Amino acid sequence: MSGIYPVPKENDVHKILSMLYGNELVLNSCEPVAEKDSNKILAVYVNDDGEPSTACVCNVDFAAFASSSLTRIPVGGAEDAAETGCLSDMMKSNFHEIMNICSRVFMDDSSPHIKLDTVYNSLDDAPDHVLTMLDGDKDQIGFSVTIPGYGDGEISFICT
Repeated sequence: MSGIYPVPKENDVHKILSMLYGNELVLNSCEPVAEKDSNKILAVYVNDDGEPSTACVCNVDFAAFASSSLTRIPVGGAEDAAETGCLSDMMKSNFHEIMNICSRVFMDDSSPHIKLDTVYNSLDDAPDHVLTMLDGDKDQIGFSVTIPGYGDGEISFICT
């Protein structure tokens, strides 16, 4: 299925995230964060047949700051979550919605539909068949993101 879903473009990612966090959001290219490290959060998107097709991998900092900013959870709570790696239930719910919105960056006029399937709060929670998406040949792109008023994190988009 390689090549069916486009690797997101920096401009498209910036546009989607700026809709959520305002024009002061800072986005810069960086190395993808898709290493197999349990301190990452994985969102898996499936095609209409229910097969994993694309993924988004974030470090805990991005998840904590992005999810907290969405509903104005105090910065101190976001910093604690980033430091401990433990997101509150509200943060997890907010992050799920952010990942749902991010599905749009994987699709263009010629790509099939995908939808968010599961968000794994740690790579340790993901089943082996999902983790294979992080191995082998894949197209991916990574970004460092500054969430205004909160902090910095990293996010990667993976197309298999």
